[in-house]
Amino acid sequence: MQYSDDQAPRIREQLLRERLLTGAHRPDITAEIQKDYAPEIAAELQLNPDLSENAFHLTLSQIAVSYDEPPEVSADGDPDLDAIVTPALWPKMQERDMHQRGIRECFVRLDWPTEEGIPAEVQYRVVTPGRITKAVAARGQPDRVAMVEEWRPRTRGTDEGPIHVETYETWDVRDPAAPVFRIEEIDEDGRRIDMTAVYAGGTEYPYRDPDGAPILPYVLYHARLQDRLFDWMAGTELVAGTLRLAVGWTSWWDAFNNSASPQRVAIDLEPPAGTAITIQGARNLETITTSPKTILKFNSTRDGSGRIDTYPPGLSPMEGVEALRSYGERLAVYAGLNPGDLQASGSSRSGIAIIVSRDGQRRAQQRAEPSNRAGDRQLLACAARLANAYGGTALPTDERAYQIQYARLGLSQQERALAIENLTAERDLGLVSRVTLARRLDPSLESDEEAIAYLVQQQVQENALAAALAPLMPAPAPAPTPDPATEPTPDNGAPNE
Repeated sequence: MQYSDDQAPRIREQLLRERLLTGAHRPDITAEIQKDYAPEIAAELQLNPDLSENAFHLTLSQIAVSYDEPPEVSADGDPDLDAIVTPALWPKMQERDMHQRGIRECFVRLDWPTEEGIPAEVQYRVVTPGRITKAVAARGQPDRVAMVEEWRPRTRGTDEGPIHVETYETWDVRDPAAPVFRIEEIDEDGRRIDMTAVYAGGTEYPYRDPDGAPILPYVLYHARLQDRLFDWMAGTELVAGTLRLAVGWTSWWDAFNNSASPQRVAIDLEPPAGTAITIQGARNLETITTSPKTILKFNSTRDGSGRIDTYPPGLSPMEGVEALRSYGERLAVYAGLNPGDLQASGSSRSGIAIIVSRDGQRRAQQRAEPSNRAGDRQLLACAARLANAYGGTALPTDERAYQIQYARLGLSQQERALAIENLTAERDLGLVSRVTLARRLDPSLESDEEAIAYLVQQQVQENALAAALAPLMPAPAPAPTPDPATEPTPDNGAPNE
């Protein structure tokens, strides 16, 4: 990948975070091991680094829940939104939500299909920011892009067969009168060759709205609202700590093995010949491979008998687990969580150090909603421009014309049972109304008006159900007719004769 020196720190950090989120971070842990240990020790530890503990991914996967339930979208005039709110949109936003939180930004690319057999609807593609080799903000909108250069591996057919190439795709609408679209390849000498006509079939700017204005098919999402394109250093503590924690677990596994086979030392004895290996830095290291079944023969180095002693384990395995778990829990606060958002996971036998409570997930969801709403409105407005130009629709292109209702994370079974118990007691004491009770049990009810409308709807349904069931209910038995002969004479207060 080619990029300028001023973009190098950003791209390296963003690509590191992408590797942590996709499980491709083994080389990064190996490099961290080499920084923490002497070469002869690192040479052994880096053979099998521990990838099971990824605090970065574990924490973010628990708070990236904004699109677990698809939002409800409407627009002014109630138009048909099928061309832009596609079946694949919200599932892809789940992936984008994860990268947006972890890398702090994420792009979404929009396209209109040209191949036959593909539904006439906008297509979406998540683009991580580490693959954007250059970006320039729009004039007057420092948080939005007006020029994007994306690194895209492609496959191109040749006379000798398909070949895999690196391409750089540039979109630039800073000058609406002369927008730029370009696709370049890297040749054997590292130079860029313009291949726009080969891939796009021409050199004209591909996307324009019905008025002829160029459409930039990229939308940049931010983890928080800001006045700049990238916030790539935010949360770097969690990134660095995740690598250190992985090194710690790698070392812990080595200590676990050593505690089962403690290190022994020969005094006044000559050990058998070992195997010489060359490690990094052209240094030689002699090792003796043993196992519990190995019998080693030692020769005395003096007239007398030597001895073999055993070093005690330097660390108890369970003490190491507790220490590493505590370190992992400390890292979670750098993902934007409060210590109170972390749920106690019990003993070390539970195996998971970072568990975000349901309340912590809801708070993280609410904090992300303003930036998600801004990005989603921009995305839908851009998609509407594409659909109007190439799909014949008449959708609104004003971002504020779109209303988005995000689903609220509901209560867990344990939370709901406890809330019902507490609220029932408060209601019996006359401290809360049915409106308050409904709002506390259903976080999606954001106001008293919504709760009242919900309760009214429930009562309407109950009344309709009762009316529908009435003809099916058996008629009540008639009251028995009284017999005058057996009826007692009413006492009218007359004197007895």
